[in-house]
Amino acid sequence: MPVLAVDLAAVLSWTLSALVVAAVLGVVFALATDDREPSIVLAWLLVILMIPVGGIVAYYFIGRNHRRETRRRAELRDKAREDASRALTPVVRADSDFSDAVEKKLLGTPGQRVEATGRREGGMVPLPADSIRVYVAGADKFGDLLEDLGTAKHFIHLMYLIWEQDALTAQVTRVLQERVAAGVEVRILYDWVSCLPYKKAELKQLAAAGAVVVPCYRRPSQLNYRNHMKMAIVDGAMVYSGGMNMGQEYIDGGERFETWRDTSFRLTGPVVAPYQWLFASTWSANGRSEDLYTDYVRAPTVRRPGDGVPVQVLHSSVSTDFPAIRDVFVTALLNARRSVWVQSPYFVPDEPLITAMCVAATSGVDVRLMMTGVPDKKVPFYAAHAYYRQLLDAGVTVYQYRAGFLHAKTVTVDDDLVIMGTCNWDIRSIILHDEVVSVFYDEQVASAYARQYERDVAGCHEVTRADLAALSGPQRLRNSTYRLFSRLL
Repeated sequence: MPVLAVDLAAVLSWTLSALVVAAVLGVVFALATDDREPSIVLAWLLVILMIPVGGIVAYYFIGRNHRRETRRRAELRDKAREDASRALTPVVRADSDFSDAVEKKLLGTPGQRVEATGRREGGMVPLPADSIRVYVAGADKFGDLLEDLGTAKHFIHLMYLIWEQDALTAQVTRVLQERVAAGVEVRILYDWVSCLPYKKAELKQLAAAGAVVVPCYRRPSQLNYRNHMKMAIVDGAMVYSGGMNMGQEYIDGGERFETWRDTSFRLTGPVVAPYQWLFASTWSANGRSEDLYTDYVRAPTVRRPGDGVPVQVLHSSVSTDFPAIRDVFVTALLNARRSVWVQSPYFVPDEPLITAMCVAATSGVDVRLMMTGVPDKKVPFYAAHAYYRQLLDAGVTVYQYRAGFLHAKTVTVDDDLVIMGTCNWDIRSIILHDEVVSVFYDEQVASAYARQYERDVAGCHEVTRADLAALSGPQRLRNSTYRLFSRLL
């Protein structure tokens, strides 16, 4: 009986080829039926056709569209809504007269549409802040934070994208160890990938002392996500948020920058409750079972119209139904009457955002973009350059801040409202990051920040068409290439 010779190498080669082809076809089908922007889909198709194996691996880790409806996502969304209702409904009900009065006061103003978009997509109404302090220097912010941490009686909840190990964190560690020894509950959330370059000795010391330290997004399928939120909550009475992470460079610029220009804020009053809910929901989403809602959101007190500054807290992430923060930015641009002044260290927008900027500018609104002129990341910095001509042609004023590194994330609208928080004007913040911002519906707060913006302009270079004409061919190709591949999300 004849024996068939089998070439194992050939069989293995054909098998692997068939698997690669099947994987490519599967990814192509997923992209073709996706609901994302065509530019993102086409960019991924290009990469996969050019480098099939590498493209498939990259797509698995950083390219899949996690906004598509799945059973797991629906379960997480429903649980978040249930938890939000349990934690926040008593606060919202107690302040309903206040919130209703704010809604009426905003009628006929750009704030009316901004508030409505935030309420419908983000699910939160404006709540009263008893006090507001805005920080434009890290030394001021962290000086106050250290003092407040030292007064904690019940709990401290800290959540930061980056937790470094340096002179500042040494001070924070000492205060937290003292509070833990005094019986105060201390919980810390940090972004796992973003903190990989930093030592963890102090965080381990805090864990050994009794604090609970939890990293976010550690699973392989989550490596492209970031918990980009920053907040510090003390006893449910006050919250710090904004652009500053936990590190000395946010005070003095560190070794890389001459100075660090950032914006953060401190709030007290009922408006702290949504931040506590965000901390609690992030805590449970990262594998913790403790109930941080029931005993950690302060008992509501009735606030009447005028009792505090109206502040609307908005959150968006890969698991939310809408990119609520991006949509609030778009709404502000399309409803502004006089001006929209933006600060963001990075500028890699999606199509709705840059279209709204250009439409607002061509309609006569004074639209300004201020981004850093001293980059910490070269790819988004040069990708932003590829948008400059489109912005200038529409009448947008573009500034590069060169007095140091600009890390502030703010939007000032008509001197009537100002948005501050953690969200950059880039596609990662819009689509992949957990973000939080606060909308301040107050002319005094907005006007004060508009004056700060004008002071920041003094440290800027205004980008002109002459600057763009001076770019060489290779530089323009570099910028356009970075812009193209910024869509690979």
